[in-house]
Amino acid sequence: GNRRHIPAAVKQQWVTMSAHMSPRAIAQATHTSYRTVNRVLRLSRLTGAVISKPLESGRPRLLTAADVSYLLSCIEHTPDIFLFELQHLLRDARDVEVSQVTIERTL
Repeated sequence: GNRRHIPAAVKQQWVTMSAHMSPRAIAQATHTSYRTVNRVLRLSRLTGAVISKPLESGRPRLLTAADVSYLLSCIEHTPDIFLFELQHLLRDARDVEVSQVTIERTL
């Protein structure tokens, strides 16, 4: 498509310009679409920021910090424990069903 990255500093400048200019005038002066300028100004009004950040990026984690802490305490208690044993302990004690690979990658 015809998308291009617009730096946050430029977007911030649009917000400053909006005190004295209409969104349409800003769009014409900066050779940007009216919709883009309007979107940035609206975001700035609603959140105070000119770029939106996702709440969390990536896949949701299967194991919580408490689950990992539990696994580490099991390993501390029994250093030669096997992954399949950790898997069973996690399922029985914390009601969490994950693969041995997930446990291995987490640790």
